[in-house]
Amino acid sequence: MKCRALTSLLLGGSLALVAADARAELETGKTGADASTQRDVKPERRNGLTLGASGGIAFAGASGYPNSARFFGNPDFYSSSPLLVGWSSSYFLMGAFNDYVSFGPMVTIATFESEQWKSTGWGAGFRGEVFPLVKLVPALADAAIYGQLGFGITELRAKGPYPSADGSQSFLGIGIHHEWRLARLLGGHAALGPYVEYNAIRAPSAERHWATTGLRVVWYGSGVALDR
Repeated sequence: MKCRALTSLLLGGSLALVAADARAELETGKTGADASTQRDVKPERRNGLTLGASGGIAFAGASGYPNSARFFGNPDFYSSSPLLVGWSSSYFLMGAFNDYVSFGPMVTIATFESEQWKSTGWGAGFRGEVFPLVKLVPALADAAIYGQLGFGITELRAKGPYPSADGSQSFLGIGIHHEWRLARLLGGHAALGPYVEYNAIRAPSAERHWATTGLRVVWYGSGVALDR
């Protein structure tokens, strides 16, 4: 009798321990699931609406014919500039999808002038920025390569009673930049840094190439982990 009572007592205690362990595992699993669900998935460095501008000193060369079948290919109407100095600027409205990629529309305007020549032009299209070293080289996590592609118009005019060389077709740009975080601003943060860029406008009748170095300023509209 005593043996049966002792067995029942031991069996009841074992069942109670098993039930307690199961309850603890269930609560732990639930807590882990909740933690996983509530984990902060914000990007670390870049996020959301991206509004920016860049500008700097630029050096260009342009050449071509008047955009007319009457003059195209006639060497008497061919214009070719020496190296020209001027100013180039870009304005862009993009989305930063994560720490690595931003993409959106842009416009670039550039003007160059000397005592004998003046070259004007602009390009509009899309801009993509890629930050490939975020994890590979943390010191260069904010360095990017970028490209610009779209439609462009250019004109080269010799000062005086001469016909202009002009054309409209394709716009292409490529560059590198680095940004430093400045401060939190309007729910996001601002950044500033240098850039170097090459652009070209090409058309059947005329073309222009220019290189720019200057500063890029940008505002990211959404919060990131570094805001903490």
